[in-house]
Amino acid sequence: SNAFSYDDLYAFNQRILKEGIEPEYVLEKKIDGLSVSLEYVNNIFVRGSTRGDGVFGENITNNLKTIPSIPLKLSHDEIIPYIEVRGEVYMDKDAFKKINEKAVETGDKEFANPRNAAAGSLRQLDPSITAKRKLKILIFNIQAIQGIILKTHSEALTFLQKIGFETNEIIVISKNLEQIIKGIEKIQIERHTYKHDIDGAVIKLNNLEDRRILGSTTKAPRWAIAYKYPPEQKETFVKDIFVQVGRTGVLTPNAIFDPVVVSGSKISKATLHNMDFIRENDIRINDRVIIQKAGDVIPEVVKILKEKRTGNEIIFNMPEKCPLCNSQIVKMEDKSAYKCIGINCIGQISRKLEHFCSKDAMDIEGLSTGIIDKLMNEGFIRTIDDIYNLHTNRDNLIKISGFGTKSIDKLLDAIEKSKNNNIDRLIFGLGIEHIGKKASSLIADKFKDINSIMTADELSFTEIDTIGLIMAKSIVQYFRNPEAVMLINNLKEKGINMNSLNYGKSGNSRLKGITFVITGSFENYSREELKYLITSMGANVTDSVSKKTNYLIVGDNPGSKVEKADKLGIKTLNIDEFKKTFL
Repeated sequence: SNAFSYDDLYAFNQRILKEGIEPEYVLEKKIDGLSVSLEYVNNIFVRGSTRGDGVFGENITNNLKTIPSIPLKLSHDEIIPYIEVRGEVYMDKDAFKKINEKAVETGDKEFANPRNAAAGSLRQLDPSITAKRKLKILIFNIQAIQGIILKTHSEALTFLQKIGFETNEIIVISKNLEQIIKGIEKIQIERHTYKHDIDGAVIKLNNLEDRRILGSTTKAPRWAIAYKYPPEQKETFVKDIFVQVGRTGVLTPNAIFDPVVVSGSKISKATLHNMDFIRENDIRINDRVIIQKAGDVIPEVVKILKEKRTGNEIIFNMPEKCPLCNSQIVKMEDKSAYKCIGINCIGQISRKLEHFCSKDAMDIEGLSTGIIDKLMNEGFIRTIDDIYNLHTNRDNLIKISGFGTKSIDKLLDAIEKSKNNNIDRLIFGLGIEHIGKKASSLIADKFKDINSIMTADELSFTEIDTIGLIMAKSIVQYFRNPEAVMLINNLKEKGINMNSLNYGKSGNSRLKGITFVITGSFENYSREELKYLITSMGANVTDSVSKKTNYLIVGDNPGSKVEKADKLGIKTLNIDEFKKTFL
């Protein structure tokens, strides 16, 4: 759980005292990275995953082996039959700066922050790429151990250091909560001098037996709490407001301001969302404003310092013509958005291509925003299907400044690999209005192939749970467009898969015909991971409870779905019951 004030910490302390425990606390920095689990058998590193649950964790063992601070063999005279530790993989600020400098040189998209850089590096398909990213790890807990008896967390960290791990630093050990709070304040003062980012401080019980007594919820341990610092705010000057053109033509206003360092990184722009936001807050060019990073990540304007206005402020109005293609801009009906109606708007085309290549769509590694813009400027791509013609221009591509034989061949391999994606990635990549990743997956599951999707009527789509009439109309209208039909035909000719790949093809389809709904949160895996496991056995997962639902899987803090399931007589299962019954 999280604490946002000292009152929250006092309440946490009272809950511990009510359990009859005289607490001794340890205080640590909360490293801003990616939490991983490392497992060792007989002192040898055998498995690493993004989560601690062996069923649901994403196996990234080979990538983790490239991190120098992860020992492949423990430095211990005696054999430890089994030990599982949890740590935070991170990228320090210097490494982050260098990786973004290189991205600028090569025309690749910069990482937003070190946490995203660390997560993206760990999930690379090629471990050699991960090895170049200079990742580090700090271990913060022993999850399980055989053959060794430890009584306290501080003792456990000392033991981990002796057998070869780098561990998170304990800032304070104390039975006095006031001393812990002083440590929290010390971290806040020093946080921007650290070589790595943090996203708070963690207070834990030191005694391991006390931890066992308190246990955990499905969401978090009862013996620990994370203190979240209030976002750092800075004053700056709005130099200009410009509009950005998205893939659907919608224009988003952005503020350009004097660069300021906020939460450890330099920022110079922030989204202003739409004209309603600008008018409601009366934001003007030449205003002085207060900015912060939402969640310590996304820059946002939180206050306009109207008392500092000089009379030189300029009211912003949406332009009448698109800044990229000079086409007419229109206000969308019943919405606060403005849209460029240019058919050949380069801004829209660029963002559509970027979306098509993105991780959740066709996942073409190497076709970043910068590379796409460069290829468009050189005349190599203009439409989605042009991507699959790039191999015919290999020799010319190599000659482009910043490219080379190795990078081009790697890009062409990624493009070729994308031809075998499941059709739901293609549907999502097309960028059909209102059709997101979830809807694309449901459509692929129902219709199985592109021809069935293109010829289906609105009623057929509304038969899918969570897809309403607006979404159904959107996809039907999309495939009635001759340009869309031509695009699909061109992609077919280039060998792109147009069928749904059945996850249960390997023979594991014993849950076929059963429909599950998931509610609440779970400690060891996300809903998407649970959904993947269920669908891989042939079952369906929908978002809402209905008469068609067979089981409701209930996690921590469930919503109204439980009550609805009870009314309909639908059986509910906790995660342990689900595993016992179906795995």
